[in-house]
Amino acid sequence: MRSLILSLMLMPACTSLVPNTVTQLNRMDPTIADPQDFAIMIEMPEGLDFIPGSAQLRFMTQRTDTGESRSETFMLEQYEQTFAVADADLVPLRTLQATARRWKAENPDASNGSMGVWVAPCVVGDGPASDARVSVSIRMEQDGPFMPLVRNGPISAVAGSERIGEMKECP
Repeated sequence: MRSLILSLMLMPACTSLVPNTVTQLNRMDPTIADPQDFAIMIEMPEGLDFIPGSAQLRFMTQRTDTGESRSETFMLEQYEQTFAVADADLVPLRTLQATARRWKAENPDASNGSMGVWVAPCVVGDGPASDARVSVSIRMEQDGPFMPLVRNGPISAVAGSERIGEMKECP
């Protein structure tokens, strides 16, 4: 099984990524990690927020030898600037993880998968300043520290100016 892939919707710039956190994420096995332990904190600049209910975690697993694949989307709940897997989705996500572990045990060379996080931003008022900054951190253990993934990066770390112009106003 391939390692965890974390992405934020509209996150094209990799130059602001913190290499140590990326390395730790790449070492993780998303089939054994407890989804209740994960949390993502996004510090957005003034002028940007999130569309309520837009945060999702997508988990995909496949077997190349049998052609089987499963992909499901799970809701993330927002608590201030932090997002975590919704309680109602913990059991279904763990069930999908068990399928991925079984496929890996049956044929490790033919199984792979990924896990990603998507959050849809929206514009507040006139939107962010051109020099706005953003930070993204991830926690991989219950009550563990948040590790920086993007540290005080330019707004282009999560959205290009053309994307900000296309964003809807926040409700």
